[in-house]
Amino acid sequence: MNSKLLPLLLLPLVFTGCTIFRVGPDYKGETFSAQQGVTNALNSAAATNDVATALWWEKLNDAVLTDLIRKSLATNRDILVAEARLRQTRAQLGIARAAFLPGLDGVASYSRFGQSDNAAVYSFGNIDRSQYAAGFDAVWELDIFGGKFRKVESAIAAYQSYEAARDAVMVSLAAEVATVYLSYRTAQQLLITANTNVGLQSNTLALVQSQYKSGLASELPVQQASYNLQTTLAAVPGIESDLEAYANALAVLTGQFPGELHALLRETKDIPSAQPVWFEGIPAETIRNRPDVRAAERQVAAAVAEIGVAKSDLYPKFALNGSVGLESLKWSNFTGHDSMAYNFGPQASWAIFRGGSIRNNIKAKTAAQEEILAVYESAVLAAVKEVRNALTAYQKEQQRHAALLSAVESARKAVVLSEDLYKNGMVDFSNVLDAQRSLSGLAEGEVMSRGTVSTRFVQLYKALGGGWQTTTEAVKK
Repeated sequence: MNSKLLPLLLLPLVFTGCTIFRVGPDYKGETFSAQQGVTNALNSAAATNDVATALWWEKLNDAVLTDLIRKSLATNRDILVAEARLRQTRAQLGIARAAFLPGLDGVASYSRFGQSDNAAVYSFGNIDRSQYAAGFDAVWELDIFGGKFRKVESAIAAYQSYEAARDAVMVSLAAEVATVYLSYRTAQQLLITANTNVGLQSNTLALVQSQYKSGLASELPVQQASYNLQTTLAAVPGIESDLEAYANALAVLTGQFPGELHALLRETKDIPSAQPVWFEGIPAETIRNRPDVRAAERQVAAAVAEIGVAKSDLYPKFALNGSVGLESLKWSNFTGHDSMAYNFGPQASWAIFRGGSIRNNIKAKTAAQEEILAVYESAVLAAVKEVRNALTAYQKEQQRHAALLSAVESARKAVVLSEDLYKNGMVDFSNVLDAQRSLSGLAEGEVMSRGTVSTRFVQLYKALGGGWQTTTEAVKK
């Protein structure tokens, strides 16, 4: 190769890091989630002496639940979709970064041309020739005003936003799996409660039937005890139907076909519960760490960078162009030294008139950034609301469950007392019916409240963003 070309080929290396100006606003980080109002709203709701971790489900002490959540985080289709989107944005980031590098294309051509005697001003006879060419074309657009730099900034923020969005899907998925699992175990306990009530009411029916046959009672108590028993039996098919639906839902959430989890779930287990968690002062950092809030904040950063990309179009663009190769009219000397051809030189372009499209694009990007900022602020407010609501609901449901436990105990005693009094002829049979109905309703309510306490626990940790660490990091451990 001609030694004179070497400095030209090395020239791009001199201009490494050629961004000199960075037009457009610099993103300094949105501080809305750190405003005193946010902190006060959380502190007044309560906060914690218990460190929230990403593995919050382990606090429920249920190995089956832990296994189901881990499977769902690895195989759920929504997670796979989020991962695919994340890979797309990672590739887009690579494309944006590649714009900083020179472009090099290999070219080769063959053409045959002839001149018309009738079209030529000066005719030298019919010309019929071939031309051979091969070489490399290079172009490097210098990022003097930072348009490419801002594009990379935007791509990085977009990637981080999709990464946070993936984490948000994982947090929601873990909470959904836990909620459905708790519903399944609650239904199992409701079935046990219904069967217990069926046994109690069956014994009562047998008693009044015996009294009726002995002439000690009328037929009315028999019919009353019968419809009371049948009412309880009528609830059983609905509970069994719910069990099937919950099991199928868990299968889908864990990426399996409905029916594949029945063997795992068949064993009757109690509703998982955690030690009560009391909070006194959630810091605003909790809100900033929520994946959905992080995703919204990163979208704001991307939108700010896009304003800079749009503004860079107002300024001239500079590029270095060059080519080196071989050209010849004859194949026989195509590869010879005399066939070497090259050109190199700078190029400048400036959009002088575009009908206002550039400035309108800047306005559009600015308005888009304002829109996304409002969405981010709305996400913060919604997150604070969720935390406060979840805290209150969790604490109040614990109080409700304690009251129901006491009521169930009293109802059991009332059933025993009413039956004894009825046997001794001191009260009407309607008192026994009322006591049994009350016990049935309160026992069912206690089971449902027990499940609700655990569900509120799940909702609380979901509102906290799954804990202080991201769920992704937790799954890797």
